Order: sequence, then C-alpha cells, then structure tokens
Amino acid sequence: MTAVVMGTVTTVRRTSPSFLTVTLAGCATLETGGFDQRIKILLAQPGQAEPVLPPADNWYGAYRELADDVRPIMRTFTIRAQRGAEIDIEFALHGDAGPASAWAQSAEPGSRLGIIGPEIGDGPKAYQYAPDSPDWQLLVGDDTAVPALASIIESLPAGTVARAFVQVPHATDVRDFDTAADLEIAWSIGSGLADAVRSAKLPDGTPYAWVAGEAGIVRDIRRHLTGTLEWDSKAHYFGGYWKAGQSEG
Repeated sequence: MTAVVMGTVTTVRRTSPSFLTVTLAGCATLETGGFDQRIKILLAQPGQAEPVLPPADNWYGAYRELADDVRPIMRTFTIRAQRGAEIDIEFALHGDAGPASAWAQSAEPGSRLGIIGPEIGDGPKAYQYAPDSPDWQLLVGDDTAVPALASIIESLPAGTVARAFVQVPHATDVRDFDTAADLEIAWSIGSGLADAVRSAKLPDGTPYAWVAGEAGIVRDIRRHLTGTLEWDSKAHYFGGYWKAGQSEG
C-alpha cells in the first residue's frame, strides 16, 4: 500500500548556498526503506493554499484524473532522514527555474507539501543502494544526488572502503560527511564529474558502484565502468535523476 500524506513544514535550514533542508511533520505512515529512498512530492498549483492529494488507493490514476488547474505539480526526491513522523528533504536549489526549488526557497513553518511513498508495515520500496559485500564502493553523483549520497556515506560502517566523486555548483557547497568509512572524496565544481571518474585510479578488488544524477553524465560514467573497465552492469546502480533540457512531468 502507498502512503499519501500532507506534510507540514516545521523548520527550514540552509545547508549551503545551493542546498536547503526542509523538515516536515505529519509523515508517521511513511516508511524509509533505504538510504536513497525515493518519494514523490506534490506541490500546490498557483492560487492554492496547499496541494490537492489523491487517495492512496490507485493514487496515480486518481492523480491523472484531476483537472489540469487542480492537479498538483509532482516531482521525485529522496528522503534525507526520517525520525518517526518527521522527515527531512534536502533540495538542490536552482533559483526559481523549477517549481520544487521555488517552493523550497519560499517555504516557512506551516507550509504544506504532499508526499507519496511506501507505507509503514508494507515493506520498503523505491530504493536502489544494495551492495553485496564488495571489496570497495564507488559513489558518484551531481548536486541532485547529494542528499542520497550523504545518507549513504553517513551509513557506511567502519572498515568500508569508499571512493566518492561529487559535483556541486560552487566551492562553498563542499561539505564534510560524518562517516566511519575509509572514504576518499573528489569534488567537481560546476562540471567535470564524468571526466573525474574516467581519469581516476580506482582501487583493486570487487567494486560496487552507485551512480546518480543527470542522465547524460550517468550514461557516460556507465559506459566507462562497464565498457572500458568491463564491470558487470547488472551488479551496480546507474540512475538518471534528471535530463538536461527536460522537466519531470
């Protein structure tokens, strides 16, 4: 069963110049299954005080049947953290260019956001990070993948060898991660993520790769890892979170 809830903003915190974390209450029926757990957020249409939520039963069919000027704007995000009925969603900001970024920058305590995700007790869904006892992990993402990357990195136990490549818009967006892992991280500022991975000297042994971000960049990295390096494509995760020049919808 799917949970459809109306979250209420309790706090808004600027993580760095290009990132903002929103904490929402009212999410007790949601279940976070993995460190890159995906959810749908529903944003109100202009003129609405809050989004109109579809029923949980056949939610997508009901969502599509709503009138164009009533149907909420839907986007896919990952849960940054969950504490009981409270969740954090971290937004990569792009000015007012996108509805989610615009909403986050105007959010304040009391603002409302629809959330669709796995229901508690029904088994976790919609996450892809699943290493199977590799010798080391390769974690790669652009700014849209930073929240999931942060959750994954912070979850790594002592003794885990990890190499991370992260692209953010500005040098002031570089951050420290609280992790027990043996982590080496290379930051790309503005661009160059795929080149950084291609030129890197990676550890020996059996790897596990989690790569997410802009679809074209992810495709280039996948070709390098599974083509040039001959890694088994089925043993890793490659996720196109967005595509340059296109909006989700």
